[in-house]
Amino acid sequence: MRTILITLLTTVLMATNAYADPPTLGMLQGSEVRMSVDFGGLNRSEVLHLHPDGTFSGNYERRRPVTRGSWESWTGSMNGRWSYAGDELCFEGRGLEYRGRSCYRLTKSNYSPRQWYGAHSGTGDIWSVFVYPRGS
Repeated sequence: MRTILITLLTTVLMATNAYADPPTLGMLQGSEVRMSVDFGGLNRSEVLHLHPDGTFSGNYERRRPVTRGSWESWTGSMNGRWSYAGDELCFEGRGLEYRGRSCYRLTKSNYSPRQWYGAHSGTGDIWSVFVYPRGS
């Protein structure tokens, strides 16, 4: 009984660490990153493609309530360069909301093996960050 419990506990611990905390550079290169944040009734979501050559492209949508049950929405495209060092994922280019540069310090979420939280270095807002490696 004790051996079974230890084996089960070891398997569970190995499974929870299947994705690195923070993600590796290799995991990010060529991946799709989906990010979203809600602040003060305003919602922003982004889908970014991180190309292995250090460039990114993608789209964003911003939504905010205008009256009960109705939303106002804006969409646009984004592109530029991305970098990753330590646990900080940075974007620089067109379509970014915060002065053309946004960085997020990533920490692992316990909800999904693909999810991290990204604390925006400029605003402190906490974004949900989902990473979908190439081929997944």
